Amino acid sequence: MLTDYKNDLANLLRESFGVDVRSKTRTYQKPYPTSFDSVAYPAGFRLPEFVKFSGEDTRSTFEHISQYLAQLGEAGSINELRVRLFSLSLTGTAFSWFSSLAPNSIGSWEQLEQKLHEHFFYGHDELKLSHLTSVRQLRDESVNDYIRRFRDTKNRYFSVNIAEKDLADLAFNGLRSHIKDRLEGYDFFTVTQVHQRALAVESRSKEPQESHSHHRSSVHTLECNSDCSDDESKDVYATEFVWSSQAKSFTCSALKPIHKNR
Repeated sequence: MLTDYKNDLANLLRESFGVDVRSKTRTYQKPYPTSFDSVAYPAGFRLPEFVKFSGEDTRSTFEHISQYLAQLGEAGSINELRVRLFSLSLTGTAFSWFSSLAPNSIGSWEQLEQKLHEHFFYGHDELKLSHLTSVRQLRDESVNDYIRRFRDTKNRYFSVNIAEKDLADLAFNGLRSHIKDRLEGYDFFTVTQVHQRALAVESRSKEPQESHSHHRSSVHTLECNSDCSDDESKDVYATEFVWSSQAKSFTCSALKPIHKNR
């Protein structure tokens, strides 16, 4: 009789509230391999106070990802630490979602990031791959600003996985032509490598411009629209010739007036 009563009560709880009191208690298992827990922090690393993402606030997933990686700093370059510490940036519904992930279902940061976007992102701000491939360094844009804009665009593109080396190739192709020419022949495997090399080229190219600027008082630059693409934004130089009043006059045939009927 007592057994029948327990079974009836269990059935009532399951049908009314979805609670199965007869199921065994499950212990929490992390969604990533246990080996991730043995990866050491970088020297001098201090655990930051992460900005929390609840899954119900007004911030989008790509905004949270950007802020999370910025707070990680140097540790953000280590795949295992990105995954391992991510739960510390979650709260509420988002933390419950992370806790419900199947054991060993996450083997990389890219997998975790994609699952987050798929679960909480609703599609109204997502960019396509064509948006990422169209990102180009503007004429007056620094390398730092260009790479930042490239990363921001990438963070809004989550529907398809893209390898880090492919991202590096896209970032390289978006650089201005005079920087790409200097970097031709290098193999880039991360966007960070592209960033560092491009910064070095940018720094070196500024030095001769500054040291020889006093020799160019009679050279004028005709500026193009700053929104032009790299191929369109070419500088056009004109030089001013100062002819001494004592010098013999000279006629340039190319500058003669055009006849009326020509």
